[in-house]
Amino acid sequence: MGKKEFTIGELLGSYPPPIRELAYRLRKVVLEVAADVNEKANKGWRSISYRDPDVGYFCGIFPFEDHVDLIFEFGTLLSDPGEILEGDAQRVRYLRFRDAKDLRVQPLRRLLGAALALPTSHSMRRSLAQSRRHANQVGQTRQLNQPRSE
Repeated sequence: MGKKEFTIGELLGSYPPPIRELAYRLRKVVLEVAADVNEKANKGWRSISYRDPDVGYFCGIFPFEDHVDLIFEFGTLLSDPGEILEGDAQRVRYLRFRDAKDLRVQPLRRLLGAALALPTSHSMRRSLAQSRRHANQVGQTRQLNQPRSE
């Protein structure tokens, strides 16, 4: 007898209604932008992950009791002119939604499209993220070493 798969309904069913609704709305936008993705509820991570046939894992929805995060595995590589992405990890950036009014669909669609347009090689994306991190560290060091203007 096969192991029963953990469902999105089971995952989201334990959250307050506003959080559940917000997660379902985010899910709808992800699936509109990335129709060919594999969507999976993860019991251990308490998340919904999205894998594209070419790019692989590119984002996930992480519900919490008072907000929902949409994370981008290689968010540091995404153009973010509105500076709406949060986080300071080596690769991951996220959008945090506390209620439905936080959900701005157009910027979200743009970020999802950009995540799907990243190089298909995971090692290439990882190298690009490391290079960007190194460049940022060098820039910060240079700023610290510049003499102050009086």
